Amino acid sequence: TELKFCISLILNTFKGKITFLNKIFNFLFFTAFYLGSIFASNIEFEADKTSLNTKNELLILEGNVSLKIENLLFKADQVSLDNKNKVFSSEKISFSTLDDFLYGQTKFVSISENETIMKDVEFSSCPCEDKIWWVESEELKFLNSINTLSAKKSKLKVQGRTLAYLNNANFPVSAKRKSGILLPEISINERSGLDVKIPVYLNLRENLDLTLEPRLMTQRGYGLTNQLRYLGKRFEGYFNSSFLKDDESSFKILETDDLRWSYNFFHEQILRDSIFLNFEISSSGDPFYLSDLGSFLSGLSRTYILPQKANLDFFSKNLKIKTDLYSFKLTNPLAKNQFQRLPGLQLNYFVNKDNLTFNLDMDIAFFNKGGSFRNNDKQSLSRILINPRISHAFTKNNYFLKTSLSFKYSYKEFDNLTKKAHLPTLNLDQSLKFFKKSRNSKYFLEPFLNLKISDQKKIVNRLKVDSGLKLSSMNEKQIFGNMFISYQKDINLGTKLSFYERNSKRIQVKISKLYSIGKKSIFYENLKIDFPDPFSLEIDYKNNQKLSFISKISIDNENNFSSYNNSFKFDSNNYKFSVRHHLIKNILVFNLAENSQNKKKINSLELTAALNFSKNWSGGFKVISDIEQKKNISNVFSIDYENDGLILGIAYMKSLEPDWISILENNSFKDYHRDRLRIYFELKGLGSIGRPKENYLKRRGL
Repeated sequence: TELKFCISLILNTFKGKITFLNKIFNFLFFTAFYLGSIFASNIEFEADKTSLNTKNELLILEGNVSLKIENLLFKADQVSLDNKNKVFSSEKISFSTLDDFLYGQTKFVSISENETIMKDVEFSSCPCEDKIWWVESEELKFLNSINTLSAKKSKLKVQGRTLAYLNNANFPVSAKRKSGILLPEISINERSGLDVKIPVYLNLRENLDLTLEPRLMTQRGYGLTNQLRYLGKRFEGYFNSSFLKDDESSFKILETDDLRWSYNFFHEQILRDSIFLNFEISSSGDPFYLSDLGSFLSGLSRTYILPQKANLDFFSKNLKIKTDLYSFKLTNPLAKNQFQRLPGLQLNYFVNKDNLTFNLDMDIAFFNKGGSFRNNDKQSLSRILINPRISHAFTKNNYFLKTSLSFKYSYKEFDNLTKKAHLPTLNLDQSLKFFKKSRNSKYFLEPFLNLKISDQKKIVNRLKVDSGLKLSSMNEKQIFGNMFISYQKDINLGTKLSFYERNSKRIQVKISKLYSIGKKSIFYENLKIDFPDPFSLEIDYKNNQKLSFISKISIDNENNFSSYNNSFKFDSNNYKFSVRHHLIKNILVFNLAENSQNKKKINSLELTAALNFSKNWSGGFKVISDIEQKKNISNVFSIDYENDGLILGIAYMKSLEPDWISILENNSFKDYHRDRLRIYFELKGLGSIGRPKENYLKRRGL
């Protein structure tokens, strides 16, 4: 009896388990069947509880429901999946992209093989916790094939207020860029009136895109700007161009062509590990276009030289070879033709062993005149420069001595005139360095004595190659352009003092005096230019990364030449403040074309401030003043509001520019006042209007 009872118990228990396993099997089978019949695309789901209503063909998912369809992730407390109507629904379903770029919620979702449709949707890509801006749509469609969201009858809402109505619009489902219309840029100024630009972005391929920017000015005309960018494994580049149908040009007296244009092409490529190819080619239809109406997108809006160059470079451990073609256009309408390098070969070789260094610099080039809008002079020149240099460094304890001997050779052939010159130069740079260190500070004291000697030779530069001179008062780079300095025996005596504290406090002081034995001069035809022998003082002070002061003073009593550059900066969490003052007395401005030189005084003051009024409000201003002429050169004022989801603000700019019409027609200078009011507005995660305030504050106007 006991045996029969045990056998019966075992059989009944096994039969119960078989029944239970059958239920699990049937449930999983029907679940897979219904999901497979509902969704032809890949879908993954999770839920705390799952039940099946076979009569109504419903699958009920309850508790922390999560469904992943392509790039979208849906979450809800309870979801009903209806096999008859091929939909699933819930009272509230939240959704997001897998990278959390876009998120929202909906009440109804219909899923088929190729698309997902949501009804009564609220969504946003704002990187903010609070609901700052969002889009409300009657219908949102997700196309699996093109991985994009299409919205119908939508409202763009900011802080609860409707900003715009969108009948049809497309939105990205990831942070990757996609084709579409970007937010416009709007500005107002006295010359162009209302200036509106509407950029259109086209994502042609993963490594190729195009931005088109139609432009309309109420007082000028209309135009188009484009930017084509491409990227490869070993190359990259872009092509920018713009044109403008300018019916009301301010320069119509000089530029009769209503169609104005510019372009800019850039390409760089790695041919091999040590060989590089570069192109940079740009041009403009007239000299005023870029400064007058050029687009920021063109990359040429504030330039004076339009380069047209190509170069092939080779690098190795000790050798650099560069071949180039270099031409250009000058946007200054009064500019004369400059020499263009067509072509050139540059070689640099160096070797170092046991503190002995040998350098060889060589440059061979052919030049033609060109590059001016209004000057067609034709001249040619060939030139060879060779500069071998050997140097040796000696150190012992705290003493340092560097001895350099160089030979500079120049050969020029110009209009059947040949000119050869060579100049040996000896440099002796020596210094002592004293060092002291404590627990919280460090001291450096470095007195130095530098000596430079070249042969006593008067070189008359009869070849008009250089467009001007850059004179240095600090005994550095004493050869300017392609002209040699004669009668050079210089002694530069001074000392450097450096003090550092652990709390980031730093003081650096450099004092030097330049002595010239005899006269150091440059001769040009019958004109002689003597160089000043200045006393120089440099002070660099910084405290706690907030306060900094830099002062550079150079004085030469004999020539009554002096230069003062002082700058003061203070940075804190709530504001940044800086003052810069530049004063140069009796600077010699030499005009090679007129064979004359004049003394000029430059006195400029620049004041910049950026302020944080509160957590969300900030502003700034910048003023550049010509103290000598008692007038402001440039004024910039801006104020903006920013939170986690948006930025909005306004900037006002006023600058004085030369009136080129008066210059060319009347040979006189008049001040031209240009006012510009720019509004910038950005929804974070969506797009922006205008340029941010910082660009204006950093722009130099003198």
